[in-house]
Amino acid sequence: MSNVRPKCQKVRGMLSRRVEELSRSGMVYPLADSARECDIESKAVVKLSSNESPLGPSPSVLRAIRREAKYIGLYPDPRAGELKRAIADYLDIDVECIAIGNGSDELVDLICKAFMDPNDRALIPLPTFSMYEIACRVNGGSPKFVELPNFRWRAAELSDAMSDARLAFIGRPNNPTGNSISLIGLRKLIACGKLIVVDEAYAEFAGYSVVKEATRRENLLVLRTFSKAFGLAGVRIGYAIGSPELVDALERIRAPFNVNRIAQSAAVAALRDGRYLQKVVGVVRAGRDYLRRELSKAGMLVLPSDANFLMADVRPLDTDAPRLCEFLARRGILIRDLSRFRGAGPSYVRISVGTPRQNERLVVAVRKFKGGG
Repeated sequence: MSNVRPKCQKVRGMLSRRVEELSRSGMVYPLADSARECDIESKAVVKLSSNESPLGPSPSVLRAIRREAKYIGLYPDPRAGELKRAIADYLDIDVECIAIGNGSDELVDLICKAFMDPNDRALIPLPTFSMYEIACRVNGGSPKFVELPNFRWRAAELSDAMSDARLAFIGRPNNPTGNSISLIGLRKLIACGKLIVVDEAYAEFAGYSVVKEATRRENLLVLRTFSKAFGLAGVRIGYAIGSPELVDALERIRAPFNVNRIAQSAAVAALRDGRYLQKVVGVVRAGRDYLRRELSKAGMLVLPSDANFLMADVRPLDTDAPRLCEFLARRGILIRDLSRFRGAGPSYVRISVGTPRQNERLVVAVRKFKGGG
């Protein structure tokens, strides 16, 4: 045991300054929460904590994965040509405007590498997806936080805050609030001339997008993912849309085989099954409306959302997020405690929309909590 401490000190002495600063900031992705959820294998557990698709992938995706499995001894297409063509058809854009990533997380990291120098600032409205801050810090940047008052978007304040920022990360819809900056407000931000990164991970549920604008503008990148509406969270695949010049910058610095062949094949199959995508979106939108209505009746203050989740204030239930989450977990229902989300706090939870049966089970459990358990 006496040798443990010196070894730890030696490792710390080898860390880069940017990693040391990240450690000092206290920022860390909530891996403990995610690991706990992934360790739970029982089919009886209702997992409404990670914004995954309640229906999973299309059956055609599973067939494509089985077909592709026989080729896993071969490297994938480094340019992801077939997938880019499928995305181009899906969005009606040019192939040259698309970059593929190992999940949109990798693309956030590549954006920081490509467009930020050490000590450059990145505007990050709060609360939002924690990977923006992590990628910024790991790449030597400095996050510039702007809290959204009452979780509402104020374009004028954000535009003013861009004065000393190199770029901005904007969730649209935003995670965990579920709402969005208006199109007029977003265009005001774009007009500042700095790089604006719009994360559209939940665009299929929202029904609005600025993808077409991204192909025509010099300072707008849009991120998309196959993890949500397409149900491919487990294979890690996302993409960015922007002008050919912006996309080329990302292509130059990414790893050559960053997206495996099974993920590429699965994504192509998912894009080709438009009917299944429409089914998923319909189920989620109906479930979102049901949960907001019934949880509000149960006493929670539920924010409006355009995504596949809802953010709610649990104070009207005379409790806090950790207590409610623990109560539900003991009954086999997992939701997200937002206590560690910067800018949210211990009175807020995030609830992913599940299947109709899962949603009903959650509502019944919340009613029991309100009634004293």
